[in-house]
Amino acid sequence: MQRFKWRLQRLLDVRQKQEDALRAELMALTEQMTALRGRMLMEKAMLRSRLAELGRLDGTTRLSGQQIFMTHVAVIDQRIAALRRELDKLESKRNEKTEAIMAARKSRKALERLREQAWQSYCRAQHTQQQRDEDETTNAAVARTLLGYR
Repeated sequence: MQRFKWRLQRLLDVRQKQEDALRAELMALTEQMTALRGRMLMEKAMLRSRLAELGRLDGTTRLSGQQIFMTHVAVIDQRIAALRRELDKLESKRNEKTEAIMAARKSRKALERLREQAWQSYCRAQHTQQQRDEDETTNAAVARTLLGYR
């Protein structure tokens, strides 16, 4: 009985590795996006805390603090806007990777279906061959019995 050997197995293995690599890249992009969101939240939280501190000060020191705060806010807003642009770029890359993963998955699934069909065909052929061998053995035994050979 011969072993099942599928000619496209290497291609299926390559497609699986490609999908795994794309999935790892997607995870890395997601981690980068999470880090950027965290930095943005930190910047916004720092602004809120400084604003709350200004609210607790008395009138004379508050005015000078507000002036410094307003110049500082412009810089922080620019930083937050830069982080937002970078986040948007990462989001578009993430969407591209997601589409690539879906295409790779579709290709892999198609190859897996082909492999399953080849396996089913192999099993049917083996079963047919086994039946033929059994029929031949039975026919030979019946012929020997009829001819008087034992």
